[in-house]
Amino acid sequence: MRYLTVLLASVLAATAFAAVALVTAPPEAEAATGGYVAKCGGGKIFLNANERQSLYLHNERRKAHNLRLFCVHPALQKVARSHSKDMIQRDYFSHTTKGTSRDGCDRVKNAGYRFRYCGENIAYGSGTKGSPGNIMNAWMNSSSHRRNILNGKFREIGVGTYTGDFKGTGNTTMYTVDFGTRL
Repeated sequence: MRYLTVLLASVLAATAFAAVALVTAPPEAEAATGGYVAKCGGGKIFLNANERQSLYLHNERRKAHNLRLFCVHPALQKVARSHSKDMIQRDYFSHTTKGTSRDGCDRVKNAGYRFRYCGENIAYGSGTKGSPGNIMNAWMNSSSHRRNILNGKFREIGVGTYTGDFKGTGNTTMYTVDFGTRL
């Protein structure tokens, strides 16, 4: 009987530990897969794995500096994704859309997002150099990119990634992050 009691207690303890482990899974483990995140103003929006991890890393940096966390705005998200895809498909890397004079804030405004503050970070890398962590490290080591990430005036974000061939290198992930605060 004592053996059965010890066995039952062990099973219950293991089950409780497993339940706690699932509930308290580290956010980076959750962000390693695509999924829904909170959207500005309520509701949810789907981000792919790189986008979700990048959002998590942005908010992790902001939290460490006691700044308000970003929410994802659908217009910023759409513009960021579109620009990353365009840069891969048309083989260029610039804040200015190829063949135009439109920059990130022009694209955001054309999408109907009326802003008081606007900014943009872009980056790319192939293979592991294109991971969200490596891209974030590069941005944080660049004063202008870091300034955007830690700018307390920015409230909303769109994180767009697209992977493909870029300048003859396969498996390159392009990142566009559009920051904003609406009027």
